[in-house]
Amino acid sequence: MLIRIKNLRLKTILGVHAWEAHVDREIIINAELETNHLDSLTSDNIADTIDYDIIINKIKRLVATKKFKLIEKMAVEIMREIMEDKRISRCRLEVDKVGVVDSVDSFSVTLEHRNG
Repeated sequence: MLIRIKNLRLKTILGVHAWEAHVDREIIINAELETNHLDSLTSDNIADTIDYDIIINKIKRLVATKKFKLIEKMAVEIMREIMEDKRISRCRLEVDKVGVVDSVDSFSVTLEHRNG
């Protein structure tokens, strides 16, 4: 089963230049979570699935409390938070930094990780 988080928009401090340390930058996070735990398909119980609200709140907390220079490092830390749930067998994560360069909507980094 795939669970997708689409276009989670957050503001954070992100960048290598001194001026970027004082500017909130918009990021967009997309994640595709794969799990083989399928009990929720018949139980209709939140305890039997990956609670996306918990994952989103972990991401929000991380982005709000840590400052990153590189989008790559931010993506790795977000991936670590997501993969703490061992029921997730695979995660594909994309983090976009919006408005980086004129005439470009965003710059993104994509990571994929498998448990086990």
